[in-house]
Amino acid sequence: MPESNINPSQNKSSSGPEFVTKTVEMPILDSPVRQQVSGPADLPAGGGGVKAFYKANKIYFWAIIAGMAIISVLAYFAFKKTPQAPLAEARVEIDVSVPKTVPSGGEAVYTIILKNNDSQKLVNLELEVAYAEGMSYVASGPSNFKPTNLSGVLFPVPDLLPGQNTPLFLKTRVNGNVNDQKTLNLKLHYKYANFNSEFVKQQAAAVTLIASDIAIELDGPTTASNQQLVVYKIKYQNNSENEIKNARVKISYPEGFIFAQATPSPDLGTDTWGLTSLSKGGSGNIEIQGSFSATSPGESKSATTEFLILGNDGQFFIQNSFSFTTTISSLPLIISQELSSSNSKAVINPGDNLSFNLRYQNNASIVAHSVNIVVSLDSKVVDLSSLSAQGGQISNNTITWNAASISQLESLAPNESGQLSFSLKINNPATRDSSKNLTLVSNLKIKSNEYDSFFPGNQLSLKLSSPAALATALSFVSGQLPPKVGRSSTYKVRFSLSNSGNDFGSANLTAFIPLGAGGFVPASVTTAESANAVFDASSGKLTWNVGSLAAYAGKFGESRVLEFQVTLNPAAAQANSSPVLLKSISFSANDLFTSQAVSLTASDLTTASIKGSDGSSFGTVQP
Repeated sequence: MPESNINPSQNKSSSGPEFVTKTVEMPILDSPVRQQVSGPADLPAGGGGVKAFYKANKIYFWAIIAGMAIISVLAYFAFKKTPQAPLAEARVEIDVSVPKTVPSGGEAVYTIILKNNDSQKLVNLELEVAYAEGMSYVASGPSNFKPTNLSGVLFPVPDLLPGQNTPLFLKTRVNGNVNDQKTLNLKLHYKYANFNSEFVKQQAAAVTLIASDIAIELDGPTTASNQQLVVYKIKYQNNSENEIKNARVKISYPEGFIFAQATPSPDLGTDTWGLTSLSKGGSGNIEIQGSFSATSPGESKSATTEFLILGNDGQFFIQNSFSFTTTISSLPLIISQELSSSNSKAVINPGDNLSFNLRYQNNASIVAHSVNIVVSLDSKVVDLSSLSAQGGQISNNTITWNAASISQLESLAPNESGQLSFSLKINNPATRDSSKNLTLVSNLKIKSNEYDSFFPGNQLSLKLSSPAALATALSFVSGQLPPKVGRSSTYKVRFSLSNSGNDFGSANLTAFIPLGAGGFVPASVTTAESANAVFDASSGKLTWNVGSLAAYAGKFGESRVLEFQVTLNPAAAQANSSPVLLKSISFSANDLFTSQAVSLTASDLTTASIKGSDGSSFGTVQP
């Protein structure tokens, strides 16, 4: 920039101080910078200055602005006041206690204690429950600990203050196979009172299933030949406090066992029996016959029976099981017996005539000499005078066959066989005392001179049924006799149940009273049975829930009796007829010893059931 020559007199003021101008020895800006600010000398007017400076340095300019913006944002978040986030989950505990073992099909009660050991309040708590297969929700407590759905999966929990404990309980039903382990998984969802994130605390507890209060047993021969008839007997009983519904009894037969028949007959295949219900204390029996003819001697074979109940998931679970082992032997002499086809059932009745068929065989490689076969009958129900055995010697309850009457028994060649038979009659009544659960047991055995002792055959055990009776009676109480149109007549009805040697369960009697409104008089029901008699006015059905009927009721004990009154008001259309007072009278029960269904019926009761002393009827409705 050129130096300025200024006249000092030009800068003087008449009234101000006098300034002296000195020449600047060094320029403030060097030549290049000065040129950038003022612009090149050759630019036209208005083309230099700030715009030129921006154009030459705009990259630096925007970089500075961007940097200042970033610094501002970081400073904002750095100095913004926000709640301090917890660094970890709260110190919360879930203590669970439950019995280590639970009967299959029973209930497991979990005691749960939630503990807040943290210094902060916990809110929005929710307990999530995951049940193992076969487990289901039953109940929970206290009153503020209830699930949000019927499946019992989610439970709202009250807030937990620092140091607070909350006790809870959860009841579940546990179904599964014996020795199964069932795990209950718990998740506690929660939040801090001053923080919005959710945390989860987990805990689990397991129980092991043991045999329930269902007893089941399996019995059979410890040894058997592969030519013998083998009999397995299953017995089961409900020892729990509750009725069992939708159950099954199942048997797994040993390899080589050939099924012949069973009493009662299986409901599925040859190995499964269905039980619609089994009352508290109720029991049942199953008898299975077959053979090991497909099995080699020397082998041991095990059969296993199981009691199963239906779980909530539609699966059957084992409640208890029992196994029995039979050793297959090769007997040199074999003998077997069976009922003839005409009475092949394992349940017999008083007065039955029974025929037995026997088959014997020499299974050895040598001749058997002087063969003896003996049958012994163990039962008081047999009419011994009726025993008949062709070629057999009868002595009291024993029958013996030998060479004296059967020539083939003098010498029986290897693999040679033969047949015998005998018959008898069952007493009617079966016994004159109060003996219960009577059976006829037939044992047999065989030997020859070559062997020191007898070889056993199969045993037949036949259960005796229990004949029952349903007696009905009708008597006149008050009103019009014989009945008259438009006039009321009241009658008393009497039902009486009697039984023989076995207890009955699940017993009930039904009848229909077709008399319309007012026909049945509820207040007249026998006091002792009033809680057991139910009348449905809409259908006219009367149900007597007998329940159990003891053995020898009506003989060595009191009969079960139901009495009540009915009222008839004949319409004009019933003139000259004998209206029906009760119809479709039927009784049903379950024989607890034989497992048979019992069914009885009685004739309809009409006004004609009232007879005079000379036998004349007082039942015709008078116009």
